[in-house]
Amino acid sequence: MSQSPHPASSDHSPYADLYQQHARDLLRLIRRQVFSHEDAEDLLVEVFLAALESPVPLTLRADEQRAWLQRVAHNKVIDYQRRAVKRPTVVLNDVLDTPFDIAHGSPEQAALHAEELELLRARLARMPELQRTVLHLRFGRGLPTKEIAQMLNKSDEAVRALLVRSLTFLRRFYTTHEEDQVHGTSR
Repeated sequence: MSQSPHPASSDHSPYADLYQQHARDLLRLIRRQVFSHEDAEDLLVEVFLAALESPVPLTLRADEQRAWLQRVAHNKVIDYQRRAVKRPTVVLNDVLDTPFDIAHGSPEQAALHAEELELLRARLARMPELQRTVLHLRFGRGLPTKEIAQMLNKSDEAVRALLVRSLTFLRRFYTTHEEDQVHGTSR
């Protein structure tokens, strides 16, 4: 078995090994589906808390452990996304009209926020109208997908698929944009 990357650590438990072997890949998996790095890290903690509470992972082979942890991570992400949908939403136009919002503190922070909103507007403008409409109805007006489906004369599954495609498009943009900022490049 390989040595832990933290040899000074005196806690060499099977759960520590499990974490060392799988945490990086699980975090990467979660980050593909969760915008906030902090939320992704919190979900990773929840995954390993579930592993601590269950005797199952330690009875499995390494590949089975990975699959079990990925399944738990997937379920935690779904729970997170469901909670996110139920949170109150702010109408985008209300935010766009107040560039010096109290939450932004300084004029520099407000300018950065305005720039981010402009990038979001540009990305939304590139999306097909139907996808923009579905996003607006779901997150701007808070309508359930079944009601949106009735309004647009589509099936609930089709509306859900449109939402997934739209959010994936935006997620890719923000992931790429974050990487560009870290590496000092621009697209």
